[in-house]
Amino acid sequence: MLAVLAFIQLFFIQCAPKNSETASAPAPETQAAVETSTAHIENTASTPVCNIRIAYVEYDSLLLNFDFAQEVQKELIRKEMSINNIIEKERKSIQEEAAAFEQKVQNNVFATQERAQAEYDKIMKKDQELLQRGQAMFAEFEKESLAKSNEVTQSILNYIQEYNKDAKFDFILTKMGGNMLYANEALDITKEVVDGLNAKYSNNNDKKKK
Repeated sequence: MLAVLAFIQLFFIQCAPKNSETASAPAPETQAAVETSTAHIENTASTPVCNIRIAYVEYDSLLLNFDFAQEVQKELIRKEMSINNIIEKERKSIQEEAAAFEQKVQNNVFATQERAQAEYDKIMKKDQELLQRGQAMFAEFEKESLAKSNEVTQSILNYIQEYNKDAKFDFILTKMGGNMLYANEALDITKEVVDGLNAKYSNNNDKKKK
């Protein structure tokens, strides 16, 4: 919080008119606090804060229009559906076995209680194994989903570095959901970034096919 306040105060200090007649000097204790909390900022700033160049990217829109991100999402959806289908098919098979077992019990098919208990235990073991296998499959799926998500994010970050290699902007911010109360649309570079990302992704795919 102190760092944020120091940055804001430094902004006004550097951008305010330098008029010795109208500007009032801060109280000694306030000046000391500002000097302490902004020392590291002043040492590294090469240009006045009022001259910073900012742009932003609508991240939700970027993901919706970035071909690689959409392909990753579709791939993950297919894999999740496949896992669900496998589990559902095996669960249905176990349920059918359980229904058949109940029918045998009602018809007194089992010669002894031990035979009935053995078949019951067999069905319960299958059910437990399916539960454990399902948990393992989804754990692996979540791990892959995270890796794919990080891959998409890293590809975006790498391109942003390439896009801004000429230091055109000092900050490129992310606008996502309601994390910004207001943003000037003139600073929106989402389309440029999306076009560049898709062009690079398409070019890389063409190289892989050759």
